[in-house]
Amino acid sequence: MDTRNEMPELALGRMDSRVRGRRRPNPATMAAISPLPPPEEVFADWLLSVPHGADLRHAARRQIALIDRRRSLHPDVQVLRVLLAAVAGTGVWTPPVSNL
Repeated sequence: MDTRNEMPELALGRMDSRVRGRRRPNPATMAAISPLPPPEEVFADWLLSVPHGADLRHAARRQIALIDRRRSLHPDVQVLRVLLAAVAGTGVWTPPVSNL
C-alpha cells in the first residue's frame, strides 16, 4: 500500500494560487450563473423548518446574523432579510400574539 500523500499541498493546508487569486463575483453574475429561489419561497421553507414551540424571533435573528456575516448584496437575499426582520421584531410593529 502506498502511504505517500498524492496531493501534499492539500495536506499542508496550502491553497492553489488559482483559487486564492479569485475574486467574488458580483451579484448580477451570481444570479445569472445560479439563480436563487424566490425569497418568499425561502422564507416559507425556513418558517416550516423552525421546530414547533421554538422562539421564532430568536430563530429569525439568528438567520439575520447569518445573512449579515455573509454580506450578500443579492437583492433577493435582502428581501429575505426584510421578511426575517419582520418576524424578529426589529421594527416598530409588535405582533399581537407571541408566536408571530
